[in-house]
Amino acid sequence: MHLGIISCEILRQEIHDVVKWAGIKHVFLTLPETANPAILVAVKEMNERFISVFSDDDDIVIEEKTIEGIKKVHDRIKDSVIITLNDLRLHDRPWELRARIEAWIKRLSTVVELVLLGYGLCGSTAADMEAIIRKADVPVVIPRYRGEILNNCVEIALGKERVQALLRAEAGTFFMNPAGAYIIDEPQVILETIDITAGGGMNRSTAADTHAIIKLLKSHYKRVMKICYTEADERDEYFERVVKDFASRFHLEIEPIRGSSRMMIEALRAGLKGMLRVKSRNK
Repeated sequence: MHLGIISCEILRQEIHDVVKWAGIKHVFLTLPETANPAILVAVKEMNERFISVFSDDDDIVIEEKTIEGIKKVHDRIKDSVIITLNDLRLHDRPWELRARIEAWIKRLSTVVELVLLGYGLCGSTAADMEAIIRKADVPVVIPRYRGEILNNCVEIALGKERVQALLRAEAGTFFMNPAGAYIIDEPQVILETIDITAGGGMNRSTAADTHAIIKLLKSHYKRVMKICYTEADERDEYFERVVKDFASRFHLEIEPIRGSSRMMIEALRAGLKGMLRVKSRNK
């Protein structure tokens, strides 16, 4: 089987676990069809950050190629996962994110049988996302709860009910996972991604004013939830330092919480079951 994944890079661990669950040993990370060196370097850096999560998986082959490059070797490989990663800050421009997702679904549909989206609504409406999924040339699945698309990556990591309970207990809750810690290192970036990492809203017009950002974070947020998926995450010194520095800077309490890849795996499982049902009906 050839599986496509389009995802925000913050779901690094979830995608790793999906690949392991699927048992596919050949992974392609897509490169853009561009001659612009700045774009190519940025994508390669993002791919390199992602590859780090596979450091202990010696049985998995990982290659970087354009879609055209993948097509040249595609027929010689029985099973593969083709992964396209996007910068998490696209969440701040949902119209651009939707266009990017739609374009990549179209490209991937020439080489895969099923596409898994590593996204929630991420600033879009359910109608917008459902329309993209409906008109795709191949089946497309996305994490859901009781049939509805989840709101963001925090709900994908922790579950919708759990996130809602945490926010009811303390509305000023910020969420950070290991991938986010490696990406987020400035208040500017934190504000730009506030809707996916925090429970409350802020005025993005302050994005250019670091002092205003710090003031808002200090006045609106009370705690940061440190999301660990594994014991290795708990021992990760860099992750620990970033969370501590962040909490200290904005006077937040740190609370650990265990994340899970279950929602992404369940989305893929549902997609595979749907494909089997279609094949059975067509026999």
